[in-house]
Amino acid sequence: MTTTALTLDNAMKIASEAFLPYGCVTGANPDDDSFGLTVMNGDGEELLRVPRIDRQHYADPLRMAETLEQHRRELHRKGCALDDWSMPFITDDSAIPAITPNY
Repeated sequence: MTTTALTLDNAMKIASEAFLPYGCVTGANPDDDSFGLTVMNGDGEELLRVPRIDRQHYADPLRMAETLEQHRRELHRKGCALDDWSMPFITDDSAIPAITPNY
């Protein structure tokens, strides 16, 4: 069993859940295969902005976890109390199997 490379959509979904109880908005960068994120408090005040997370930092789940943990530590240093979080484990076995159409 091996870990599966993360797609851009999966990486953005995981990132949006890594900063609870704060809100996290993610968005794909139109110029390349990267995304940015903004963490906000309940009043809509920006706590953290990360304009770019490149594919090299999100495709590998271990590197993605390290990147998100780094930003979580930054928020912690600013006095923000985050919920416990760990990187979800995604394997090749959890991928949707290809189904051959019956002709």
